[in-house]
Amino acid sequence: MKKTIFIALLTGLSLSWSACTDDNSSMGNEVVGIVVEGLAEDLNVASYQGVNLKDLIHPTVMTTIPEEQLSYAWYLYSNENSEGRYKNYLIASGKELDYEVNLPSGTYTLVFEVTNTETGYAKIVESTIRTSTSFSRGFYILKETNEGNTDLDMLNDDGLLEDLITNISGSPLQGKPYNLTMMYGGAYIDEETNEMSSTNLIYAISDEGKIKGYRTEDMLEVFNNDNMFYSGTMPASEQPGTFVTGPTGNFYFSNTGVRYYETMFNSSTGKYGYPVGAGASKYVQVVNAMAGYIYWSDDEHGLKIVDYNCMGSNPLEPAEGVTFPNDLECISSSLSVTAGTMAWFLCEQPSTGDRYLLKTTSSQYVDEATQIAPDSHLGRSTIQGGNGHSASYIYCVDNGKVYAYSLTEDSEIEVPLPSIPSGETITFITNQWLQFSSFYPTEYNFDNLVVGTQTGDTYKLYFYDGLNGGIPVNAPYKTATGTGKVKCIRFASPVIVDMYIAYETNPFPMAD
Repeated sequence: MKKTIFIALLTGLSLSWSACTDDNSSMGNEVVGIVVEGLAEDLNVASYQGVNLKDLIHPTVMTTIPEEQLSYAWYLYSNENSEGRYKNYLIASGKELDYEVNLPSGTYTLVFEVTNTETGYAKIVESTIRTSTSFSRGFYILKETNEGNTDLDMLNDDGLLEDLITNISGSPLQGKPYNLTMMYGGAYIDEETNEMSSTNLIYAISDEGKIKGYRTEDMLEVFNNDNMFYSGTMPASEQPGTFVTGPTGNFYFSNTGVRYYETMFNSSTGKYGYPVGAGASKYVQVVNAMAGYIYWSDDEHGLKIVDYNCMGSNPLEPAEGVTFPNDLECISSSLSVTAGTMAWFLCEQPSTGDRYLLKTTSSQYVDEATQIAPDSHLGRSTIQGGNGHSASYIYCVDNGKVYAYSLTEDSEIEVPLPSIPSGETITFITNQWLQFSSFYPTEYNFDNLVVGTQTGDTYKLYFYDGLNGGIPVNAPYKTATGTGKVKCIRFASPVIVDMYIAYETNPFPMAD
């Protein structure tokens, strides 16, 4: 019932179908004597809005068999959750597919079966269908409201959905935006079934420790400050940092340490127990998941690593000859595949303003610590963001322009940005990507440079794809305009993943 309520309140759900047909006839075409053509392979359908597939799918059946000797059946089953034979999932009979689209995100198989009732032979055509709703696929935008609080916008193929937290929960999160994090395969209790389940979750966090976790399928709120811990309501002193899907369970990093729940052998409620290690932060990277997760400790002003099943954490010691101050604060972080799967952490010394770039490729040592020249663009920059896959760059904004600092050459270049008017002030930059490679579908993969400008209370985002060595060469393929100030962006894919995502190399940004 709750899901129905949310669907009714949050209109605009869309469904993206990407299908490739397959022929699995019970006999060859010559024996069956039936040929089916015209089954659509690509459909974009609005879900939960009364769209019927009979208006979109019109197969042509060619045969010399008399019509009265034929029967027609349509079946639809989930590739992830269905059990038994496809015939258990009949959705329509007859040549016309009379079926209203009300499907959650996932991968499905559509089966069209044409049977010769005299012989029992059947012509079977299958289509693989991948679905998504308006909330399960697109860019979530964490922003500061005009009153200095935290809210969410969401950009999908149909446009911009604004102020989601206010519209769903009644008010924005108290405090300024701190972090936005996407957790694939997050555990929770499905209140419709009262069973433990898993799905994709998006968490919005403010700098006053307020947090809300939503199911990206339909923006149902499933976690908040009151229900994340087994011990009860989150203490007021808790500052949530980020969430990570691991190889044996899922992690939560905060100023009190690292918490974890196991998913490899058991289902989970998604609640967390007691923390291990020193106080963490929102800056977490992974070079090798089985070696552990590297994070910045605000308590110890240095890098630590927590093992893959959260049994404990240890400091990343400086490699021989590497030195840096012991009172640094991290201000930005990312991981670059092209730089040798290098995790980097840009830090600043509060007392001097000096900046240091800490790098590691080993998960064991801080391999390198470089003091950034104070008169460089990176040294003066107000905003930074790492390139994940197409170049060994740290993007930064200095005096209204975008520059790229090379992780391998310690040099800088200005980044040209086609189609941004000269009168707009650049206030935000991020490289957003999705790079599934081995365990999950790759059709949603992308690599975008997103640049934000601010005019009064209005933001505008420019999305560039087709990056050449990390540099945009074409005009932005889309833009979005909303109210507030953009602080963080995360892309949500409709692919429901599990612990194997931990073995993908840098599949999406974990921090900025």
